[in-house]
Amino acid sequence: MPEAMPRRALLLGGGAALVLPWLSGCAAEAAQPSGPARGDVPVLVGAIASEQNLIAAYEAARSARPALAGRLDPVLAHHREHLAVLKRHYVPGSGDRADEGGALPPPPGPPTASQGSPLAELRAAEDRAARGRIADAAKAGPALAQLLASIGACEAGHAGVAGGGVPAVRSTSGAEAVQTALAAEHAAVYGYGVLGARLSGTLRATAKDMWNEHRAQRDELRSILTAEPVQAATAYRLPVRVTSTRTAARLAAALEDGLVPAYVGLAGVSSPGLRAFAADSARRAMARSARWRARAGGAAPRDAFPGLPAAALAPRPEPGE
Repeated sequence: MPEAMPRRALLLGGGAALVLPWLSGCAAEAAQPSGPARGDVPVLVGAIASEQNLIAAYEAARSARPALAGRLDPVLAHHREHLAVLKRHYVPGSGDRADEGGALPPPPGPPTASQGSPLAELRAAEDRAARGRIADAAKAGPALAQLLASIGACEAGHAGVAGGGVPAVRSTSGAEAVQTALAAEHAAVYGYGVLGARLSGTLRATAKDMWNEHRAQRDELRSILTAEPVQAATAYRLPVRVTSTRTAARLAAALEDGLVPAYVGLAGVSSPGLRAFAADSARRAMARSARWRARAGGAAPRDAFPGLPAAALAPRPEPGE
């Protein structure tokens, strides 16, 4: 991996207490509040049902294994926040649109007892939920798509799992949001070049694979722009000084955290295909961050809605909409 790459000024945030080796928390910034569009109500109903199922699964695991409560409670709190905010956005139709969306699903009953590892089952459930939010982001309007992308990124951080292919993006956009995401990818490409020099063996190979992922993502973003793509500048200011394997892992986590707000912002554009791409990209960044935090033993942000400002959590519902 090259040790010197094009550089650009970059400032990234920090975090709070680590929850589990495979549980990454979540952190903030993008979007404006708005009520749900006509097609958003069914999407919200599905997302609400998903959060209710996750809450039930965590509560069941907590009851069956009380010793896990300290590990599970912070994540369970995230899901309760997700559910509360999704319900605030739920505004079913009225008048001649009263049949749109349907009623909210009731909370599920106690899940069937399982002989498998409760943590493994919860990881799998989080990964399924994160992928579901990607599909939802493509169907929802821009404002709701950003919220769903943020929730999906948080769930991917919980699962600590990255996999699958990046959805093909055939639409083009000259939106500032695309340029912002591209600038963040330029920074990630540089940062991985720096930290790779401090790693060896399997970790170096992992970092190189992720470096190549960011280069491919950078090129993907360039290809969908109709305007001149933003170029990497000649200097970056990285948030972590790399002096060891641990600080290299901390830098990698910080770089991934810094990508999440950019992609949550991109999830607010008009193209459904681009919204799905953005939601998936935010999920992947949060999952990669979780892997690096586990290696560094570092602190994780506590926000349940990574990449989203507090103002975007309170919708402005319009009766009948």
